[in-house]
Amino acid sequence: MEQRNINIFGSGSSGGGHFDKVKIKGDGSITDDIECLQFKVHGNGSLLGNVKAQAFAAYGTVELHQNIKSEIIKVYGSMDVAGDISGVKISIRGTGDVAGNILGEQLDVKGGISVKGNCEVENLQLDGGFEIDGLLNAEKVNIGMKFGDNRVSEIGGETISIKRRSTFLGIGKGEGTLSTELVEGDHIYLEYTTAKVVRGKSVELGPGCNIELVEYKESLKQHKSTEVKENRLL
Repeated sequence: MEQRNINIFGSGSSGGGHFDKVKIKGDGSITDDIECLQFKVHGNGSLLGNVKAQAFAAYGTVELHQNIKSEIIKVYGSMDVAGDISGVKISIRGTGDVAGNILGEQLDVKGGISVKGNCEVENLQLDGGFEIDGLLNAEKVNIGMKFGDNRVSEIGGETISIKRRSTFLGIGKGEGTLSTELVEGDHIYLEYTTAKVVRGKSVELGPGCNIELVEYKESLKQHKSTEVKENRLL
């Protein structure tokens, strides 16, 4: 059976269902759950139901009132999600505001992201700013802070690197800082981080850190500008 397509040009709305390709150019809304192979938004999209796709791309502004599940998710602009995001490769160039959780294999953010729940991925690459109310859990965490008072409840992973990254056009370092309760991993490097506990095999604390307790199994290095109240060899 041949799949149907949805094309909204200008301003309009459509119901949900099963489709091949869905395209919004202008200002469009989908009023119910939708499942498709490809979903593209150029402009403003309001999606009232759950979205399931193989590939989802948004160029502009998109509001999702439920959950989105797609193998590939690309956002160039802003995304506001009332539920969860799950995907294999999630790429955000702009801003993302997620009321639920992020679940996936790869999360690549250049801009800013806010997550009310947990963020659980295999590989996180983030350049910009972030707020995560729950847990950040990833095998590889690579964060370049460019701005703001970034925060996350706890960070867990194998390799964790959190640095200040150069600002626009590489002019000067960013001014970002991080506050968290716990950072736990195998190999940890931190800059400008305030934490209660940092626990790992090898721990290196760069400039600007303030840590209450460091627990390490193999090695601990500390920048002269960093303060550690207590360190303990496990």
